[in-house]
Amino acid sequence: MKPLRILILDDEENIRKSLGTFLRMQGYEVDVAALASEAEAKLAADEFQVLITDVRMPEKNGIELTEELNRRFPDLTILVVTAYGDVRDAVRALKKGAYDYLTKPLDQEELLIIIGRIAERYAQICEIESLRQRLKTEAPYQDLVGSSEAIREIYALIEKASRNDFSVLITGETGTGKEIVANAIHYNSDRREGPLVAVNCGALSETMMESELFGHLKGAFTGALNERRGKIRSAQGGTLFLDEVGTLSFSAQVKLLRVLDEKNFEPLGSDSTVAADIRVVAATNEDLFQAVQEGRFREDLYYRLNVIRIDLPPLRERKEDIPLLARHVLAKLGREDVKISSGAMNLLLRYDWPGNIRQLENAFKSTLALLEGDALIREHLPGYLSVGEEDAPDFAHLASFREKVELFERHLIEEKLRQTGGNVTQAAQELDFPLRSLRRKMDKYSLSASSFRSSSPGE
Repeated sequence: MKPLRILILDDEENIRKSLGTFLRMQGYEVDVAALASEAEAKLAADEFQVLITDVRMPEKNGIELTEELNRRFPDLTILVVTAYGDVRDAVRALKKGAYDYLTKPLDQEELLIIIGRIAERYAQICEIESLRQRLKTEAPYQDLVGSSEAIREIYALIEKASRNDFSVLITGETGTGKEIVANAIHYNSDRREGPLVAVNCGALSETMMESELFGHLKGAFTGALNERRGKIRSAQGGTLFLDEVGTLSFSAQVKLLRVLDEKNFEPLGSDSTVAADIRVVAATNEDLFQAVQEGRFREDLYYRLNVIRIDLPPLRERKEDIPLLARHVLAKLGREDVKISSGAMNLLLRYDWPGNIRQLENAFKSTLALLEGDALIREHLPGYLSVGEEDAPDFAHLASFREKVELFERHLIEEKLRQTGGNVTQAAQELDFPLRSLRRKMDKYSLSASSFRSSSPGE
């Protein structure tokens, strides 16, 4: 991969020279500009991945410039440098789309850490594009998107499940892609030429569910005016996908157990058995074992379904997949041309997505419905993604810039320790901050990990 190309914008010549020389010595390609107009011209004429800009400049300040460039060059990553008054300037720059901010005099180690993160991000973008092109040729996996360790484990389990005919139980929160996994298992198995028949067990009444699954003869019950084949017969030679399997009635559970054990069943109103050449894949968003303990689900059926188990992680636990998922969703919606700014991507990565992938897709649908042009910035995204971003500490009573920076820094560390239940290692990873440095900061602010462990699991 080519080294990052960095543009430095500062009206002080000595800073342009010293910073440019330092970054070139680290192997980066560097150009400089003294004025905003000069920087804009260079960005329009050539490709840069990173802009490092001062806040206070003659023509326009760095915050105004960040907002403008974020719209014009959404692929550009912007770092804002400030040496003045209020840390809220830096916060405003982040909200306008800046990737991060630095204070003067620049800490070279901190700068290299930030640029290193940006370089890793661009490497991931290249990998994402490569994976996206590969996924185009792998239809059975086209909607199963991700490159994280968690999703790679899912790929491996799907491959194992596809090589045999055992029952599969897929678990996961609503919107995590359980039906997508069921599709992938079917279309990579020896039953791929047969039908894949899906049944939402939670959408029908007890009587209708048994009729839906097992079929019925004419006159089997009031309203049965015609014979019905049922989903099991429709799935012969293929796969039956039972979504929300935990909602099945006890009567339906008994009959399904017979299908799995004896490979046959009786339609409602019939005394004759029908052979069942099917493979069953079931899915649930509840804890079926807990349902067994509470007497709501048959234990023998649970173990019969749970031969191969695939637990899908929520999106909040594999946020590194969000850039690839975002590009995939845009492609599905016919908007591959749309470029996502770094500010918008940062907002997507910070949100916890309680509705998982389904919510992410809906967020893009609502965004694209109102989007004009091909540049997607954070202001275009649904407002609920930004809820809570205003929960910052009050700086009004503090006089010096350093005091304000330290209060803001302490607030961020406390917030992350609270989220991780005092897990310092996890907090350092999520803050993308060296562990030793985080421990030093905690000592500085007299923060104890144990004081954050009351509501969440610790290290």
